[in-house]
Amino acid sequence: MTDTQISKFLSESVVFEDDTEKGLDFDTLYGLYISWCVLGRKVPIPDSAFKTALALEGLKPAKENGQRIYPGMSMVGAAARDYVVNSLPMWTETATSIPVQELIDEEAVASIA
Repeated sequence: MTDTQISKFLSESVVFEDDTEKGLDFDTLYGLYISWCVLGRKVPIPDSAFKTALALEGLKPAKENGQRIYPGMSMVGAAARDYVVNSLPMWTETATSIPVQELIDEEAVASIA
């Protein structure tokens, strides 16, 4: 993969926000890249080469709680949707054993009305 392809991946799948402390950890960014490759029918490079390509693009991670975080980055576009959809856990038989009321209580939000 060339630097041009990494640039294209970044321009199509990532936005940079200077005013936020949030960012993407390396595993999420690499997963997003894999989704981008699948959608574009490209062969992904190994994660170590991807890390090097990001550095060549001038992106330096910051260490936060033992993880490499790329600050100010957010996912966008088709690859982001693909990554999120395919990262959600599948519904399983064991998930049906959780009482419905317990699920409702965990996700309940106070109403303003």
